[in-house]
Amino acid sequence: MALIIFRSRAASQILMQSDTARQLLDIIGKPLEERGVITAGQLDDALARLQQAVDLSPAAAADDDDAARNHVGLRQRAFPLLQMLRAASKRQVDVTWGI
Repeated sequence: MALIIFRSRAASQILMQSDTARQLLDIIGKPLEERGVITAGQLDDALARLQQAVDLSPAAAADDDDAARNHVGLRQRAFPLLQMLRAASKRQVDVTWGI
């Protein structure tokens, strides 16, 4: 399983497993390729799509089941990328990724 590195001049880099990166990029309408970019002009749409998916995802389970409590859902997986997209949008700079 490869690691994907997201970069932007607006935020620190993010390391993410490829399966998680693929899921998040699919949501925002970008294919996971060896290298890619979300341009400054695409940031608002990407941010809106990802935020909507997070808002529609089920909340974390609140019961005593260890497996349920330790489950990492879309909300947690998307958080770092959402933060990067917000920062990049504010500064109007691109977000790139690569293997």
